[in-house]
Amino acid sequence: MRITVNRRPEEFPEDGLSVSEVFARLRFSFPLIIARLNGRLVRRAEWATTMVHEGDELEADHLIGGG
Repeated sequence: MRITVNRRPEEFPEDGLSVSEVFARLRFSFPLIIARLNGRLVRRAEWATTMVHEGDELEADHLIGGG
């Protein structure tokens, strides 16, 4: 499966992976990540059940706090 993650092409042998699985494979482990799949916000509680398929665009933004 070919997808785009943060505007970069990625390829996986499987035809469908969950958002959690994609992040694990890419070693995205920051505690404050928000995910958008094809422009739609995906809640963290839904990462394990939201599937990413061929041609999808996944965005991961790392939130940073400051003062």
